[in-house]
Amino acid sequence: MKNTLIALLGLLILVPGILSGQSVIGGTAPDPSAVLDVQGTDGGLLLPRLSSTERNAISSPATGLIIMNTTTLCVEMNTGTSAVPFWKQMTCRAGQIGALNCAGATTSAQIEAGQAISGVNVSVPYTGGNGGQYDGQVLTSTGITGLTATLASGYLANGAGNLTCALTGTASGLGTASFSLNIGGQSCTLGIPVVVIGTISTLDCAGTSVTGTLNSGQAASGVSASVPYTGGNSGVHTGQTVTSTGVTGLTATVAAGSFASGAGNLTYTITGTPATAGTASFALSIGGQTCNLDVTVSYVCKAKIDATTYRDFMCYNLGAANTSADPFTPGWEINGNYWQWGCKVEAAAGPTGPDAGQANDGSITGWNTTGAPNGSWADGSKTANDPCPTGFRVPTKAQWDGVLANNTKTSVGAFSNSSTNYSAGKKFGNNLMLPAAGGRYYSNGALIGRGSLGYYWSSTENGTDNAWFLYFYSAGALTNYGNGSNGRSSGFSVRCIAE
Repeated sequence: MKNTLIALLGLLILVPGILSGQSVIGGTAPDPSAVLDVQGTDGGLLLPRLSSTERNAISSPATGLIIMNTTTLCVEMNTGTSAVPFWKQMTCRAGQIGALNCAGATTSAQIEAGQAISGVNVSVPYTGGNGGQYDGQVLTSTGITGLTATLASGYLANGAGNLTCALTGTASGLGTASFSLNIGGQSCTLGIPVVVIGTISTLDCAGTSVTGTLNSGQAASGVSASVPYTGGNSGVHTGQTVTSTGVTGLTATVAAGSFASGAGNLTYTITGTPATAGTASFALSIGGQTCNLDVTVSYVCKAKIDATTYRDFMCYNLGAANTSADPFTPGWEINGNYWQWGCKVEAAAGPTGPDAGQANDGSITGWNTTGAPNGSWADGSKTANDPCPTGFRVPTKAQWDGVLANNTKTSVGAFSNSSTNYSAGKKFGNNLMLPAAGGRYYSNGALIGRGSLGYYWSSTENGTDNAWFLYFYSAGALTNYGNGSNGRSSGFSVRCIAE
């Protein structure tokens, strides 16, 4: 820039037509009123083009210095001093927009009839902005009177943007307050609802009706909670979104709307994936009332039966003493009973306490040593003798083989052979754990292997005397078949798979 100015000064010295201290460029005779007259018919005078940052970096700008500000798109002059510059906008690009969308406007808070407002803004979107300047406006409402919308002057975006108006005043009644907005060559009518803010007298979380089920580790789908209330005033509410505590990972949302006059219900949609089982709690606060909504999250147990297919299992061995216990932590409560192959009724009870007599050790008087015949359980269909509840059946050998081949196997707890060791098990993947419940010996029903071994029947026959079962110990797991004179009379655990 310095070299350019020096060249310009040199040019002025050499230019002919210097008359009484006047100079002309592009002509022979300057205008008498001009010290410098730049003449031409095919171009104009191009001022230095600086951004606001570059302009502010000028050292000691002279009073009267003129630039083109590329940030504001304005011709500016320093009307201050070199020590304290003040850049006056002489002329600016006029703001223009392509479309003004009053219908898409959003208000930062609801406007209530008869209530003075402050700190409330309405944002009106537009498209096709040219980056130019616009003047401020002060608009008064029609329809519902008493409100003022103030738009401060500023600059449009290049393209899409929003105009923000500050709302003040007191609405005269219920309905729609209208403002006629005209800016950037476009106009539209901005309508802002004036409402009664909703209140209720009671919010009854205890009386909530829940639709759908929540399962640990599974994304919620189609789950909602209908929460009753009383004393509604027909006013509007802004809705609510609440995150869960206790069992985390869930969100309860009720959309904005209006309360009924008197009693009604709020429907909260529950989404997300619960981190575990237990109780998910939501602190509801709406219409001036609060309560805690508690929703039960159940355990889900599943494993892959091939490379891509998961199948649900029951979370507990059949006959488990406590089906509310954690199914992933071995304990006497989830040990379960023992079945002989092909039988509907268990052959031996499981423990009903940490040390429960016959369920723990010793042979069983009258133990049945005659195995059930072929067809008592079957792979192709669920038979009448299958002990699993509706929707479940005893797994096939092929399904147990699939579980073994397609899930990471992890030993849980301390494996050791003891009639009172309930602390061991084997985990298959992340969502199926089988306790090392041991079994009952085929010849006399004596307990074997509790705390060190797991035996789980399949529905698959092996010859006429034996059948296949899942077998595991601390270091491994495989499928095996009953042996001895009649392996089907062994007493093993049953873990049902979904049909």
